[in-house]
Amino acid sequence: MRNYIHITMLLFIISSTVFGQSPDWSVNENKFQYTMSFEGFINVDGKSLTSSSDKVAAFVNGECRGIASPIYVQTEKKYVVYLTVFSNTDNETVNFKIYDAANNSVKNVEKTKVFENNKHYGDLFQSYSFASPALKSEAEITDLSFKDLKTSKTIQGSQITLYVSKGTNVSALNTLFELSPGAKLFIETTNKISGSNTVDFTNPVQFQVLSEDQSVVKQWTVTVKLGNAVFYKKDAVCYAGGVIKVLYDENDAKADLTKDGVKISTQNIQNGQTVFNNLEAGKYSVSVGSATKEIVINQKQ
Repeated sequence: MRNYIHITMLLFIISSTVFGQSPDWSVNENKFQYTMSFEGFINVDGKSLTSSSDKVAAFVNGECRGIASPIYVQTEKKYVVYLTVFSNTDNETVNFKIYDAANNSVKNVEKTKVFENNKHYGDLFQSYSFASPALKSEAEITDLSFKDLKTSKTIQGSQITLYVSKGTNVSALNTLFELSPGAKLFIETTNKISGSNTVDFTNPVQFQVLSEDQSVVKQWTVTVKLGNAVFYKKDAVCYAGGVIKVLYDENDAKADLTKDGVKISTQNIQNGQTVFNNLEAGKYSVSVGSATKEIVINQKQ
């Protein structure tokens, strides 16, 4: 009998250790006359919480004012918390805590909100982030190209232009892209995966980049142009350096000049051309659009 009691106690201790004890958070909604609401998601240490035992709770001066757990929204294929916060006055500072059931731990959320009656934050696409630590808010495209296709590009603000060879079918391109850490790329609300997509670039395409914390959506316009390059050279002589002239039918495209694997100059195409002057003898590589040309400048006497 004594062994049975010991085993039972041991199992209880193990069970308590493994499954933990959910915090005793509760709110008496009848005490309050005002509400504000959130559609959000819970994240701890970079991992989204999805268990019905996980919780986010709102507090004002240590008093619990709202509790919610994740639920799965089939249409969006994501977990969302619908949190209602209660109050009797505007302008109270609302703090948030997260209960991570798998680790039996409570985390403080760094950011706070000021209570405002009937205010709503977040939606199913751009949900409000309850995260510890805070997630990143950058929504940049740091690189973009196409799989199995040589390109060059220019980036001006949120406008990206890529140049491909004339004759390229641009109606079904597989886009490769790099984004700010944790960010996601969408066309409208359809998530696109780098290297596993088919996009029609016959006309400019509008991309949306959603930051990791979903607080920022940045619009990017990507345009694909067909270009053709012609190269000319003039050798160096004793009194003057060599010249490389590039003709290209897309203004503002960047022409890169390299020597011995080192980029030594970048110039924009203006009025259909650009010229690299005062070049010493040697082997150069010129790239513009999807074209690259090896050019040797000789030293003539």
